[in-house]
Amino acid sequence: MNLFKSRFVKSAIAAVTAVTTLVCGTLHIMPGNMPAEVSAASTCVIDTSKSYQSIVGFGGMNHPEWTGKDLTDAQRKTAFGNGDGEMGLSLLRIFVNPNSNQWNLAVPTAKYASNSGATVFATPWEPPAYLAESGGSNGKLHLPRSNYGAYAAHLNNFGTYMKNNGVNLYSISVQNEPDFAEEWTYWSTDETTDFLANYGDKITSTKVMSPESFQYAPENASWVRDGGKKFYTKILNNRKAMENCDVFGTHMYGTPRDWMDFPALENSGKQIWMTEVYVPNSDADSANRWPEAIQVSENIHNALVVGNMSAYTWWYIRRSYGLMTEDGRISKRGYCMAQYSKFVRPGAVRIAATEQPADNVYVSAYKKDNKVTIVAVNKGNTGYTQNFTVNGGISKIDRYRTSANENIAKTAGLAFTGNSFFAQLPAQSVSTFVVDLPGSGSSSSGGSVSSGTTIGHSTFENDTDDWKGRGSATVALSGRIPYQGTNALLVQNRTGAWNGTEHTLDTATFVPGKSYSFETYVTYVDGDATQQYNMTLQYKDASGNTRYSLVASTKVTKGSYSKLSNANYTIPSGASNLVLFIETASGTNNFYMDEMKIGTAGTSSSSTSNYSIPDGWYFIKNVNSQKYLDVSGKKDSDGANVIQYQGNGGANQKWYVKNLGNNVITIQSGLSGGRMLDVQSGENKDGANIQLWQYNGCEAQQFKVVKGANGAFALLTKNSGETKAVDIYGCSKDNGANVNQWTYNGGAWQLFNFEATSK
Repeated sequence: MNLFKSRFVKSAIAAVTAVTTLVCGTLHIMPGNMPAEVSAASTCVIDTSKSYQSIVGFGGMNHPEWTGKDLTDAQRKTAFGNGDGEMGLSLLRIFVNPNSNQWNLAVPTAKYASNSGATVFATPWEPPAYLAESGGSNGKLHLPRSNYGAYAAHLNNFGTYMKNNGVNLYSISVQNEPDFAEEWTYWSTDETTDFLANYGDKITSTKVMSPESFQYAPENASWVRDGGKKFYTKILNNRKAMENCDVFGTHMYGTPRDWMDFPALENSGKQIWMTEVYVPNSDADSANRWPEAIQVSENIHNALVVGNMSAYTWWYIRRSYGLMTEDGRISKRGYCMAQYSKFVRPGAVRIAATEQPADNVYVSAYKKDNKVTIVAVNKGNTGYTQNFTVNGGISKIDRYRTSANENIAKTAGLAFTGNSFFAQLPAQSVSTFVVDLPGSGSSSSGGSVSSGTTIGHSTFENDTDDWKGRGSATVALSGRIPYQGTNALLVQNRTGAWNGTEHTLDTATFVPGKSYSFETYVTYVDGDATQQYNMTLQYKDASGNTRYSLVASTKVTKGSYSKLSNANYTIPSGASNLVLFIETASGTNNFYMDEMKIGTAGTSSSSTSNYSIPDGWYFIKNVNSQKYLDVSGKKDSDGANVIQYQGNGGANQKWYVKNLGNNVITIQSGLSGGRMLDVQSGENKDGANIQLWQYNGCEAQQFKVVKGANGAFALLTKNSGETKAVDIYGCSKDNGANVNQWTYNGGAWQLFNFEATSK
C-alpha cells in the first residue's frame, strides 16, 4: 500500500474541504486559524461543581506493518511511561492485519502498553482477501453481505488472539475510514449499520467500536456523499446497532472547530473517541516546527471541549511528523500532547472553565479525586497575565509549560491567595496547572471526606486494621502501588464470581438509622480495561433476614486509583450484624485498596452523587422525547402497560413519589387504585416491561434516584442491583412508545424531569 500517497490525498481533501465551506457561504476555518473574536476576561473561572465527559486518555498509532519497524523498548517507555522525559500516553491504537499469520507483529508494543495500564484498541483496514470483492468506483475493496458473519468471526478471533498473548484489548472497530477507501475497504452508512445491528453481537472477545469516519463532517455538507456523521446518525436511529456499538470512533481530518459539536451523539450515553488525526500536516521532518506544533494542543482542546470527546489519538507515535521523531526523541508536537497526557489521567472528568478568556487563548479543566488540572493554550503573538479562580479552593499549584525554549518545564509551588492565582501565559505557549484542592496530600492526588468527623481511618501502612478476605479471598499489605504512603491492602486469590474484602462495623459506633460517610480508593493491574467496584453493607433486618445495601459504586480504569465513596449513607433502621464489603462487581482479579476513611455524614463532592426527590405528586417527563410517563388506556389494573405520551394533565400521568431512604423511592400511579410502577416479574434483564401492579414492597417496585445531565434524574431499578434503568424503548420520541428496563447508560431516553403538581 502506498502510505504516503494516501496521506497526501488526505491533505488535499482537507484543503478542498476548507475552501468548499467558504464557497458555500459559511465561515468554517481550520482550528489552527481561528479568528480572534473574544475579548479578554478579567478572570478565568474553574467551576468544579459542573462536570462533562470522562477522559479515557491520549495516545497514538503503532503500525510496524506499514512503517517497517516496531518501537524499541526504550521508545515504548518514553511513550507510555510518565516520569521525567516521558509522554504519559494512556492509549494505543493497533492494526488488525487481514492476514492472521501476521497478528504477532502487533503484540510486543501492545503488550507493553497494556501492562503499563494503557487502553489498547484495534482497527481493520480490510478483510481477509478471500472474503473481499472489488470496491469498484467506491474504493479498493468491498465486503459482500454474505461474508458479514465470517468477517465478524475474523474480528472476534483477533480479540481472542490478543488476549491470549497478554494484550488487554479494549475494543475493535468495524472499519477504518470507510468513506475514504481508495486504498482499503468501502462501506456505505447503511452497510455498517446493518453489520453492527446483525453481527456486532457476534464479537464477544472485546468491545465493539463504530466505523471510524475519515472526517467528522456534517450530513448536509455538499461533498459528503455517504460518510461523515451519517455513519453515526444511522447507528443512533437503529436500536440493535446502538445496542451492539459500545463506543463511537471518528477521525478529524479537515474538521474545523465548529463541526466538532454533535449533540445527538454526545447525549447518546456512549463515549466518543477521536481515533486518528495529524495537524496541521504530515510534511517530512515537521514534528519540531514551532509555533506550528501548538496546533496539536489547540486541536486536542477543541476535540475535548467542543466535541466532548473522551479520547484523542495521533496518527503514528514515531514518525518524522509524529509525537516522537525517528530517533525516539519526543518532538514539539509530542510535548504539546504531553501537556495533556501527563496530567489529565484516565478517569478524570472535564469540568467547566471560562474557555476563551482572551483572544487566541483556550482553557479547559479536568478533575480527578482531589486535584484539578487546567490547560491553557496561548497561540497568539502576545503574552499576558491571567487571573484564575478555582471554586473548590486551592492548597497547592505546580505549573508545567512548553514554549519555543521549554519542554514541560516545571515551576513548583506557584503562589496563590485563597481560591485565586495569577499566572503568565507567554505568547505561543501551552501551560498546565496542577491544582491540589484543600484536603489533598502534597504527594498524592487524593482527598478526605469533605466534611464531618473521622471515626475510622485505615492507612494500611503497618497492618490490615482487621480487614480480612471475603470468602476464600486473602489480604496482605503490598508496597507495589500504594495510593498514599508506602503500602496498600492487596486483596487476592478469591474463587467464585467476585473478589472482596470485609470489615465488621460495631453498632455501638455505627448506629442504625444514622448517616455516615465512607471513602476509600481502589485500583487493579490485571483484567479488563475498566472494572466496577462496589462498597456494600451486609446486615440483618429486624426479622433476622440477611440483607445487602449498596453504599457506593465506581468504575475503575486499570492502573489508576478511583475513589469509592458516599458522604451521606444512612444505615438501615433496625439493622444488626453490620459487615462492610469492598468488592468487584464481577471477576476474581486481584485488586488494591488504600486509605479507608469512615466519618460522620458530610457532603459528597462526586459529580455522580445521588440526589433525593421530595415526597409528593409529579408529572415525569422524558428528556429525549419531552413526553410523559403515562398509563396506557388509563387502565387501573395489575399489568396495565406504561408508555410515554404528550402531556394531558390526567391522573394517568400523575405519580406520587415516596422516599424509602438512601435515595430509593417508590412511584405510585395517580389512578384511584393506587398501584405502583413495577418491573414485570422483577426480571433482571434488558427489555423487561414497566407496568402497574398492586403494592407488594418488593424491589421490583423500588427505584434508586441518580442525577444525570442538566439536573435530570435516572431511575435505577433495585431488582437489577441498580445496573438497569427505566428506559424509553428504542430511544423513541413517539406517542405510545413503550417504557422498559435497560442497562443504565445515562442516555437522554433514560433521564427524566420531575414536574411538581397537585393530586
